[in-house]
Amino acid sequence: MSEFPDFSSPITLIGQRQSINTQKVALMMAMTQTPFKFSSINIMKDEHKTDGYESINPFGRIPTFIQGDLVLFQSGLILRYLAKRTGKFGYQSEKEEYEVENWYGFAYDYFSFGLARIRYINRFQGGIPQDLKDFFKPNTLRGMNLLESHLANKLWLALDRPSLAEFYCHPMVAVWRDADIMLSDYPATNAWFQRFQNIPGWVEQEKLLESMENN
Repeated sequence: MSEFPDFSSPITLIGQRQSINTQKVALMMAMTQTPFKFSSINIMKDEHKTDGYESINPFGRIPTFIQGDLVLFQSGLILRYLAKRTGKFGYQSEKEEYEVENWYGFAYDYFSFGLARIRYINRFQGGIPQDLKDFFKPNTLRGMNLLESHLANKLWLALDRPSLAEFYCHPMVAVWRDADIMLSDYPATNAWFQRFQNIPGWVEQEKLLESMENN
C-alpha cells in the first residue's frame, strides 16, 4: 500500500498569486494536467502569520500544498513530489537527480538573493530603497551571466529534455521586467525561455492564479 494519498484526491494550493514560489507550483500542476484548487492569502497583510494559517503550515511560509493528509511546505519539495507522482519532468537515475538538483541551489543562490529581491522592491516598495537594489544587483547579473554561458550550447538546463530544473529557474527569470534586467541582453537564455513557454500546457502563472482566486 502506498504511503501517499491517492493522487486523484483533491489538491489545494494555498499561496499568493504574485509569489514566485506559488507560481512555480501552479505552473507545474498546469503542465502536468494536475487539477487543483487555489486558496489565496495576502502576505502583505500578514495573513501567513495568523494562528489559523500556522496551524496548517507551522513554517508560516507560502505556498502550502495539501492533498488528503499530506501537507507540504516548500516549493522545491512540492515540485519533486509532483514529478514523482505524475512521472513528468523528473529524473530517471541518481546521476540525473544530482544534475537536476544542482539547479535548485543555483536558483536559490543567485535568483532568490538577487533577481527576486529586486523584483520585490520594484513591485511592492516602489523601487526604494535604491541602495538595497544595488546590493542585490551584482548577484543578479552574475546569475544571469552564468545562465547565459551554460545555455550557449544547450537546449535545457540539466538534461536533454525539460526537467524540474526548468521549474526551479524559469518562473524566476520570468519576472525580468520587474528586476531591472533585459532578457534580450541574454540571447541564449531568451531562446531557452521561449522554448519552455512553447511546451504544451505552459500558462502565464499569475494570470492563471488570478483567474482561480475566489473560485
